[in-house]
Amino acid sequence: MPLLTAVNTVHKTRKAASSGGSYLNPSSIEADEPTRFTLLGDESCAGYECWVTAPDGKRKALKFSEEPTREDLEQRAVDEDITLKGDEKPKPFYAFFIWNYNENAVQVFQFSQQGLIDPIIQNLSDEEISAEPWAYDFKATTNGLSGLDKRYVVTCVPGKRRTKQVNAQIEAAFSEVTEKGACLSNLLVNGDPFKAANF
Repeated sequence: MPLLTAVNTVHKTRKAASSGGSYLNPSSIEADEPTRFTLLGDESCAGYECWVTAPDGKRKALKFSEEPTREDLEQRAVDEDITLKGDEKPKPFYAFFIWNYNENAVQVFQFSQQGLIDPIIQNLSDEEISAEPWAYDFKATTNGLSGLDKRYVVTCVPGKRRTKQVNAQIEAAFSEVTEKGACLSNLLVNGDPFKAANF
């Protein structure tokens, strides 16, 4: 499956906190040090999520493969024993497996910020980059502000994986993760891309 297949589906219909562990959180991207990453595999994941408050008081994201109707949200809330407030609004999200050079780790990068969506999709839509996405890296920084004033800056540069040794190390790490059942589509099944789905 081409890397942008899932992302393009949602992106086209849409147009009419800290990093660590297994995830790159957009809130961890800062102005002073670029977060450098490369995309892994040949799949992406895209869908819609709606943040709600679970009975235990914790925030939880309800994920859908297509834009949910109010009825879809209400049915999922019943299924998961959640009370909706009435102002919930689903937002598109996009996800990729990445190699985060800053952390030297395979991570999932899930984001819904327009300042990340537009440049990443624009670069991956470029004919040269789309032919060899593994050969390019992304550098992401911000304008240093917070809240609604925070803006992301994403640039695409020749990738470190063009060096065979670097690519071999990253591919080995990614293979180890996928052999344990990691799959981006699990985000839509059980909410955890690193946990194999049970059918």
